Amino acid sequence: MIGTRSISLDNYIPKYALWTAFNATQAAFVAPLLAFVPGALIARAGLYTVAMMGSISIVGATAKQEKYLYIGGPLLAGAAIVAASGLAPLVIPATAVRTLAFTENLWLYGGLAVFGGFTLYDVQKVLYHARLAEAGAIKKDPVNESISLELDFLNIFIRMVQILMMQQNRRK
Repeated sequence: MIGTRSISLDNYIPKYALWTAFNATQAAFVAPLLAFVPGALIARAGLYTVAMMGSISIVGATAKQEKYLYIGGPLLAGAAIVAASGLAPLVIPATAVRTLAFTENLWLYGGLAVFGGFTLYDVQKVLYHARLAEAGAIKKDPVNESISLELDFLNIFIRMVQILMMQQNRRK
């Protein structure tokens, strides 16, 4: 990802090669999830993710220009809290079951909310950069613009799969 973002679009062969490698790496990390989760659950999680991303993207695309670009800072703070809650089991003793359950829910549902917000922010950022590129202020780079939306999609999808798996386990 860092290599893809750092290479100019004029040097398109290495840029697209690194972008392909980045996507292959993401696929390699998601593939075990797909192997151990039932196909119907994966399909539902994918449908829910597409619905969530699509609806939030429509809101971002039809909103006033640059209306949601200010939420980048609060989203970063939310992402830091979600990341800290993911690391909480390393420092909280195993006997604090309620606290661990709370941090897991914070990671799961808080992460879903944060990455939904990042989707809104990233759509607005893509449109803002497109307007700047159209005016000639910056170079157009669709590869770099797509990476953040790809990461939003993957994070929302993984959380949707986990939520659906938890619901399925409660029913048994």
